[in-house]
Amino acid sequence: LTLTLVPTPFKAALRKGGVIVVKENMSRSGFILDKEDMSVTRPETEYRGLFEKAGLKVVKEMWQTKFPKELFRVKMFALQ
Repeated sequence: LTLTLVPTPFKAALRKGGVIVVKENMSRSGFILDKEDMSVTRPETEYRGLFEKAGLKVVKEMWQTKFPKELFRVKMFALQ
């Protein structure tokens, strides 16, 4: 997730009342690098910091339910 690299286009692309939806795996603490696919799983606090730096506000959030416990938790954010 690189919202901080291009925050203006994200916000500029939003129409009045529009939202950006982000759905991400959440680590319980710290960063986790998957060396197989080179993805990074971050804690929720890191995502919130990225949203703030990008000038986006969380207007709704929810956890994905009925998800296997052995996998990362998944959270969805609606941003404006």
